[in-house]
Order: sequence, then C-alpha cells, then structure tokens
Amino acid sequence: MKDDSMTNLYGPELVSKTDPRIELRGKLDELNARIILLQTQAGEAKNLLLYTDMDIIHKNFEKLRISEVKGTPCGDLELWGFSEEEIHERSHNPKAHYGLGHIMPHADMGRWAAELNLLRTITREVEICACKAYPDNERPDIIKYLNRLSSAFYILIYKYLPEDYDKVIYFAR
Repeated sequence: MKDDSMTNLYGPELVSKTDPRIELRGKLDELNARIILLQTQAGEAKNLLLYTDMDIIHKNFEKLRISEVKGTPCGDLELWGFSEEEIHERSHNPKAHYGLGHIMPHADMGRWAAELNLLRTITREVEICACKAYPDNERPDIIKYLNRLSSAFYILIYKYLPEDYDKVIYFAR
C-alpha cells in the first residue's frame, strides 16, 4: 500500500520520495519552471529573440524530461543548428567564436545575460543530481545532455551581453 512518503517512479514501481531519482525529477521541474519564467519575462519585455531562444530550449528540454520519466533514450541536444560537439567547442573556446574570453559574471552583464547565467548554474545542479540518481552511469545520455545544456546557456550569455562588456578571464594554455 502506498503511503504519503512513497511515490511512483516508473508505472507501478514505488520509491521513497527521498530517492535520488525523485530529487532529480524535482530539479528537472525547477529548471523547466525557470526556463518558462525567463521566456515569459522576455515576452513581457518584447524581447522576441530571447523569447524564441527560450522556446527552442524549452521544446528540446521537454524531450529530456519525457525520456527520464519513460526511461527511454533522450537523444542528442541540438540547438540553433549546433551539434552537441559544436556547443561544447563554442563554450570552451569563446574567444574564437565570440571575440571574448571566458566571462566573469558581473552586474554589468545585464539582466538577460544574468538570467541566462542563473539557468546555467541551475543546470549544473541538475547535472549533479543526475549523477547521484544514476551513480553507475546508467543514463549517460541524460548526464551528457545536461552538460551540453549548461554549455548552451553559457554560449547564449555571449549573445545577450552588452556590446561593451569587458569583464573576461583569459586562461593561460
């Protein structure tokens, strides 16, 4: 019999609400809500470009959420015509792609870049939850997807930085 401390995981399978997979689902829900919130704010501010970017991310993120609940593969993350590998490359070499080194988050980055940075950090937290929920790497597709999604938020920050933003970090190689 199901009590209030239990919940369904897959079909009739019951687990404790403290199960790491349930925590992951809660974090996925939180990230989804934050994406929707930023999209709503962009719409209210008549920033149609950001609204559209968030819509693209939201639709792709729904695929991940559904695949986690159903236990099916989530597939690769592809955004704005970039493959997972291109998203990874752009986030690791921003100077080559955006003319700036790695950014140092700062109030001068503006509202939209700051909001995107928040989504990036939340995505990192969700990725950690996914690693805990699947400690034996049972879902490498989800972990990789979340890793690339945080990279996607990072490269989007560059798109929404003010033109004169100069707070960057250059790492020696």
